[in-house]
Amino acid sequence: MSDRTGRPDGLQAWTELSAAVDAVRVAINRDLQAEAGLTLADNLVLCRVAMAPGRRLRMVEIASGLNIAKSAVTKTVDRLEQRGLLDRDRDRDDRRTVYASLTSEGQKVFEAAQPSFVASVDRHFTRHLDPAHIRALHQLHAAVLADPPDRPRRDGERRSR
Repeated sequence: MSDRTGRPDGLQAWTELSAAVDAVRVAINRDLQAEAGLTLADNLVLCRVAMAPGRRLRMVEIASGLNIAKSAVTKTVDRLEQRGLLDRDRDRDDRRTVYASLTSEGQKVFEAAQPSFVASVDRHFTRHLDPAHIRALHQLHAAVLADPPDRPRRDGERRSR
């Protein structure tokens, strides 16, 4: 099937979902910067590290958990380290492994930012949805990630439908 523009329905749905996510991310980023002095990327990195055991996480795990490039994590951690919110240290046994650790100041800033973050998500996203929409989004997430797009394939293997 296709929409009135002749685009396949799936492509149009993808385009619309991407536009909605982008608009919400921009609005949340703007709110966080104004209200908490953090970018959305800062907040998401702080959240990952704050929720990790011992408030310490490998840089590669931050990148993987947020589905962003390692270079983007490095730049964000650089900013947070300069502000005294994270510390960076190398693994004693494997010097290639770098960890980011939440400082006590980072914990305070992260905790102080969460009410603004939650309010912004509600203002720009949740308030537009009823419980059925939220269930559908959970189902969409589960369906798409049941066979992740970046999962390595064996020769000739196709994505399941």
